[in-house]
Amino acid sequence: MNQLELFVASSESARSDAWRYLRRMRELDSRIEEDMNRLREIAQLLTSSTSRHEVKESDKDHPKPLRKNAKRGRPPLSKHRDPPKVDVVNLTVDENSISSDTSVISIEPHRAQMLVEYRLCRRRVLRQALEREKVAEELKSCGAEMSECLAARMEQFSETLQKTGGLPTDASS
Repeated sequence: MNQLELFVASSESARSDAWRYLRRMRELDSRIEEDMNRLREIAQLLTSSTSRHEVKESDKDHPKPLRKNAKRGRPPLSKHRDPPKVDVVNLTVDENSISSDTSVISIEPHRAQMLVEYRLCRRRVLRQALEREKVAEELKSCGAEMSECLAARMEQFSETLQKTGGLPTDASS
């Protein structure tokens, strides 16, 4: 086996490890991007459903006048003194509990399902990001190992070429 074949063969396992790490990082990047897009979709759906629901509730509280000559300006202060209505999240006292200080949050089923999906997707993204960091560290160490191996082989290869007269000793000559 000549020096070039030895040089290529000695770095083959490190190169295959590097390619494997690169493929894994690309795969993780793709999954993270897909999950981040889903998180954005869920957040957008949650905010748009909340804003639509708030608009409907405000229309119920303050119906638009049917006459053109309706009063203008602020409504009387008595209307503003009522506590604001909570549209999606209702805080209620749990009747089955011993203490009346505890409260249970009840959420619309569709919204609750979206929140659960959001949490699961967020955990998945975090887990994949941590795994990606570990793979990146492995890739760095593999790259350092490969560069050391290649530098040692290149030094031996250069010495062999100089001995055979294939490579000049001074680069300027």
